[in-house]
Amino acid sequence: MTRDDLLSRTIGMLRFPLTVAVVFIHFSLTDGLMVHGVKHGLDNPAWFFHIVNLCSEVMARIAVPLFYMFSGFLFFYRVDDFDGRVYRRKLTSRARTLLVPFVLWNIIAVVWQLKCMLPGLSSFYRPVEVHFSLMRVINTFLFNTGNSGIIVGPELEADATGSYPIDVPLWFLRDLMVMVILTPLVHWLIKRGGRWPVVVLGAMWLLAALFIPRGCYIDMLLNAAFFFTMGAACSIGKVDFVQLCRRFKWSPVLYLAIAVIDTLTKGADFNIYIHRAGILVGMAAVINISSLLIERRDLKVNPTLAGSSFFIFASHYLLIGDTGKLAFTMLHVPENNPLAMLALYFIVPLVVTGACLVAYAVLKRVVPQVCNLLSGGR
Repeated sequence: MTRDDLLSRTIGMLRFPLTVAVVFIHFSLTDGLMVHGVKHGLDNPAWFFHIVNLCSEVMARIAVPLFYMFSGFLFFYRVDDFDGRVYRRKLTSRARTLLVPFVLWNIIAVVWQLKCMLPGLSSFYRPVEVHFSLMRVINTFLFNTGNSGIIVGPELEADATGSYPIDVPLWFLRDLMVMVILTPLVHWLIKRGGRWPVVVLGAMWLLAALFIPRGCYIDMLLNAAFFFTMGAACSIGKVDFVQLCRRFKWSPVLYLAIAVIDTLTKGADFNIYIHRAGILVGMAAVINISSLLIERRDLKVNPTLAGSSFFIFASHYLLIGDTGKLAFTMLHVPENNPLAMLALYFIVPLVVTGACLVAYAVLKRVVPQVCNLLSGGR
């Protein structure tokens, strides 16, 4: 197996498990399960929240930085002369793979929010209203927080701090498109400064909590800039990041220790620095483990799982909240039974992932053109 094959298969194999990690992020029960405006499961013992934090708020948080790094790497992969012609071609390509599905999935999310108006569902969902204006349309696609978008409802009112589209996971696409537009600047900085732009952005990212609120848009964009530029620097500098990570052979053991410390210090002011250091070590650990498995076990990338990853990434948020509430209510899960709540925590994301995978397979078979649009041609 050549190094290029190993690198390509590592990226391909990680797409699906990293997407599943994102699904778990969006069913974190660290702040309870909201059902009809009431939070359930807050009285469980500390070990329950440690497990949930470890899975959803620590280990799963490696996923998005890796996706950014892969995106930056692939954008410049095998591009020897990045000029205006190449830039226009890349923009056209990314319009199909990023912009089109971004618009379509947010439109689907708007329609999905209106389901509470259907007969028979009004008792299960809290009511929403439609307030239409140009600014609300823009906010719906870019910064749909605090009831600033088209759909206005009591459950949306509380979310006034984040900076997300109405289909929340697509903030990743929104910021990725910003980075794609800025690729001439990224390319110029790397060509002129080598690794130093990555070092500077990394220092800014690590220390950002000292200057800007966590979760604000500037913080999110800095996250995108650092990891996208990291991947771009590897590609432009002809650096094989798999072999680079192999140099840190103890990264899996080190990451396990950091992940435990990160979990146990959640809520402390200094935790953000442990968490972000852990993300860097964890990225190396994940690449190390996956590439070794591919190389030693000759693991093949499953085309269906890899191909469905974007579809699952974009669609799961529409289902995860309703599925959790429905399972909690219909199965009469005892909220103060930590084992029952832990089973709910693990089962719901897996069920939603499976449902999205089935929907992808059906669409691909029945209406492949539609599936192709929703998946960005992947």
